[in-house]
Amino acid sequence: MKTLILVASLAFGAVAVAGGVQSYLHADAANAQVSFHADGTRRNSTEYVDGQKHGFSEQWHRDGKLEWQGHFAQGLRTGEWRFWNEAGELDSERSGTYEEGRRIAPLAQ
Repeated sequence: MKTLILVASLAFGAVAVAGGVQSYLHADAANAQVSFHADGTRRNSTEYVDGQKHGFSEQWHRDGKLEWQGHFAQGLRTGEWRFWNEAGELDSERSGTYEEGRRIAPLAQ
């Protein structure tokens, strides 16, 4: 855990200087790719397995508000996904349950 925190801290520092550089953090068999906006704020965090998006993923707008959040399975959206516009409002047209990358149902109320 200490190693992961150290790697993340070093990566964030390098990104703040270089702007937009991506770093890779390793946790067991999965790799979490973290990218940052040019100003150093976090942009995206996605888990990968064997080079494919697989696991939890989330992305933020430049102002730090969530843009989307959900899971991938072998590179395709799966399960419940939520999307927000830049004002921070839930986008009900895109949010919902996904299967094999396709939206199959709206969010459950």
